[in-house]
Amino acid sequence: MIAVRTALAAVLVASLAGCPQEVPPMAPADTPMPTESNFIHGRASYLERIKIPPGADFTVQLIDNQLADTPKAVIATTTLEDVAGPPYDFALQYDPAKLRPNGQYGLSATLRGADGGLLFVTGTRVPVTIGDTKVVEFRMVRASAGDAPQPAAQLNRTQWTCGGMTFAAVFDMTNGRVELALPDGALSLPQAVSASGARYNDHLGNEFWTKGSSGTLTRAGGKKSDCVQADAKPASGSVWDKAKARGIAFRAIGTEPGWLVEVGQGETPMLHAELDYGEHKFDAKVQMLSGLLGYASTQGQPMRLVLERKACSDGMSDERYPVDATFEVGAKRYRGCGRFLD
Repeated sequence: MIAVRTALAAVLVASLAGCPQEVPPMAPADTPMPTESNFIHGRASYLERIKIPPGADFTVQLIDNQLADTPKAVIATTTLEDVAGPPYDFALQYDPAKLRPNGQYGLSATLRGADGGLLFVTGTRVPVTIGDTKVVEFRMVRASAGDAPQPAAQLNRTQWTCGGMTFAAVFDMTNGRVELALPDGALSLPQAVSASGARYNDHLGNEFWTKGSSGTLTRAGGKKSDCVQADAKPASGSVWDKAKARGIAFRAIGTEPGWLVEVGQGETPMLHAELDYGEHKFDAKVQMLSGLLGYASTQGQPMRLVLERKACSDGMSDERYPVDATFEVGAKRYRGCGRFLD
């Protein structure tokens, strides 16, 4: 009997060896394999019994405390969309390569309504130990609570021109957020992780990404627009800085042929023009255009400087300007870019 069983086992092994076996597909070599070691699990709550309206978002960020108030402070971020009441359980994944030896890190969380208004916030950053698998539990405080003083926010107020519109942008460096006063309504965006510059976006597809005095604006379901900081200070010692020191309110330049126009201050300022690579130079008194942004001559040969607030490139360099300029004198028209200095 034992011999028969042995023979049957041998036949079974041989038959299985001759059948093709399914092998599970291999994951692509460049696909990162997330592990529990690079996740922070947490639970946020608050004490107040308040009904949260639909459309609220809960956002939590991992902050490098030693780089606080800088664009590189945000190591990771995650958002729970359309949340109701607490608790808010989250799993925040971070890239270990972004951590620094002996770094100090904390969590910053916000709960915002559908309109972007701040409802609850962490009063101070919640300390975390990288690599600790314990659930981090913390409470948020009501943003409008007068008995819970909030740390003074470090605000950077700027003006930007994107596409055909100019608007104010207020960067909240303390809470990692930007408030955009767009012509069609206010937009509040949390800061996100970026390889360079300062990037802010939400789950709807709105994004504002700045790199120095330039950037891009993307609206939900819309196209990306190039942006330039309209109130960026001229570089010290530059021709723009020197023009501002001379009392110039607006300056424009163009190429092919090279030209420049400078306009002084006041209701009827003097305009200085250098056209066709400097071959023709003249000065004339001008006044502000009626119904348009720009200036027109009050005497002598007819001329008009028409300005439009939109991102502009001079075509010869990487520098971008917040104003598109068209200078018309006689039958000639010159196109270029400029910026207000006053």
